[in-house]
Amino acid sequence: MAPTPGDEAPAKGEPEPDDAEPTTPPPKPVPPAPRVAADTKTPPKKEGVADVEKSDRPLRDSLKLSVGPLTFIPVVLIQAQVLPYVGDDAFAAQGDPADSEGFRLRRGRFGAEIDITDQARARVSFELGSREDGEARIHDAYLAYVGFPYLQAWGGAMTVPFSRSEIAGSESQALTERPLAVRSMAPGQQVGLVARGDVGDHVFTYDAGVFNGFSRTDQFYSGYLQNYAPLGNRFEGLAYVARVATEPVGALSDPIADETHQSPRFGLGASYYYSDGGSRGVHSVEGDALLHAEGFHLLAEALFANVVPKADPTEPTYAVADVKSLGIVAEAGYMIFVDLLGLTARFEYIDSAMGVDDEGDNWVFGGGATVMFFDGMVRSTVEFEHREEMFGLSLANDALIFQAQLAVP
Repeated sequence: MAPTPGDEAPAKGEPEPDDAEPTTPPPKPVPPAPRVAADTKTPPKKEGVADVEKSDRPLRDSLKLSVGPLTFIPVVLIQAQVLPYVGDDAFAAQGDPADSEGFRLRRGRFGAEIDITDQARARVSFELGSREDGEARIHDAYLAYVGFPYLQAWGGAMTVPFSRSEIAGSESQALTERPLAVRSMAPGQQVGLVARGDVGDHVFTYDAGVFNGFSRTDQFYSGYLQNYAPLGNRFEGLAYVARVATEPVGALSDPIADETHQSPRFGLGASYYYSDGGSRGVHSVEGDALLHAEGFHLLAEALFANVVPKADPTEPTYAVADVKSLGIVAEAGYMIFVDLLGLTARFEYIDSAMGVDDEGDNWVFGGGATVMFFDGMVRSTVEFEHREEMFGLSLANDALIFQAQLAVP
């Protein structure tokens, strides 16, 4: 109801709409403190050596189950391949994708990882019949104290800290497989003890370990045997491993490809091992570099090995002289859409026996495209690989590969 001439004036500080503004203006509100935007391109830390995916991958984080002080994380890896074309001369024992056209269960892995109040970690996983012999075997089985970042202790069956591509894991490659040079020259998994540390949030990381000795096959491209010593160590002796690495600008995410479009950053690493086996001693060194920049990645690795036969071998061996080997890898790719579509090309030069010109001197060129879904846990890759023998016979061992992968987490 409108006021009459006899009504009282409005209370002070509550003028009528037509009245003049108050003589004393109200105090200005204090602006809130500015919020600093989170750097979503810097992933959280994982295991003191590598980093997990970017923090905006909620599906991966939702897979964790916490019960009191324990956190359980499932470990699943399935890689199934279709090979519609394989060259007539292809031979899997020489590093080719398969012997002929068909289907291949490349990996079937299952297990679990347990974190205990951010102080300890345990992991066990099994390969379920993915090997050529069709038998199940242990892949990882280790315990670790991780409560102090500068000095952690790991023991059990684990990945030997040698080569960036090897450490990244088979599920984290930009193409269907690790480079052939890495599969042939890196020792893979073995039982041992490792001390590792992280100084300055990946500004400097180190690994120093001792393992059961690495047992090479007599075929260079078949790589190393994966011996988990259920009856203890016998003929292989011991192997001593060291690695140092730096990521001075910021921590790199786990995958080789820049799947999450990180801001520009790079990592450098170098590794060495000596395996004092009963039949041969192996000295090996490698260096690697990886660049991530807004979806682009560039990987370079060089590996060198010198195999020296023992004068009194404890096992039969075909090696009668020193054999020096060299592998060089260059890979580049671009993730067109974050966590969705990427392209990669890779070139390798491999000399299985330096000083001898034969079919063991190869160059390999491959490339393909990857489509991924569900935070990258499900992906499909198509890859074509051309392999050329530089001397001797030129073999028909090219291959076209389609691979479907489920990797958890």
